[in-house]
Amino acid sequence: MSTMVYPREEKLEKLSQEEIISNTKLVIQGLEALKNEHNSILHSLLETIKCLKKDEEANLVHEKSNLLRKSVEMIELGLGEAQVMMALSNHLNAVESEKQKLRAQVRRLCQENQWLRDELANTQQKLQKSEQSVAQLEEEKKHLEFMNQLKKYDEDVSPTVSNEHFQLNRFKLDLA
Repeated sequence: MSTMVYPREEKLEKLSQEEIISNTKLVIQGLEALKNEHNSILHSLLETIKCLKKDEEANLVHEKSNLLRKSVEMIELGLGEAQVMMALSNHLNAVESEKQKLRAQVRRLCQENQWLRDELANTQQKLQKSEQSVAQLEEEKKHLEFMNQLKKYDEDVSPTVSNEHFQLNRFKLDLA
């Protein structure tokens, strides 16, 4: 039969997750071997009970078999706990991996958000310049329309003035 050795508390040191998993795998292997050993001993004791008559030896073998059954149950409990630890470790690794993926995605989204802000700022500047150009062109258009109106007015007024000037000059010539 195997004996379990417990480390003394003062020698406990922090182990990494990989070391814990590695040690747990070794413990599982040891517990599986111990379980198989106990089951074979229990099987042989049960065979012995069948052969023995009901006397003190049979009672002793019954006690040994009960102790072995309890021991096998404790081993199975330890195996179950070790398997739970392994499953928990796998789950934690998956969660950590997902967390890293999400962090990378957040960084990417922040970069994309900053790029979009920069693009928006550039587009807003272009829009403002375009609006200024449109406003300036509208003012120039109004000015040109006004100048055209003045020119038309001058042309409308000029023939009359020219005609009067022409007639005045003619009159002066007639007098002379």
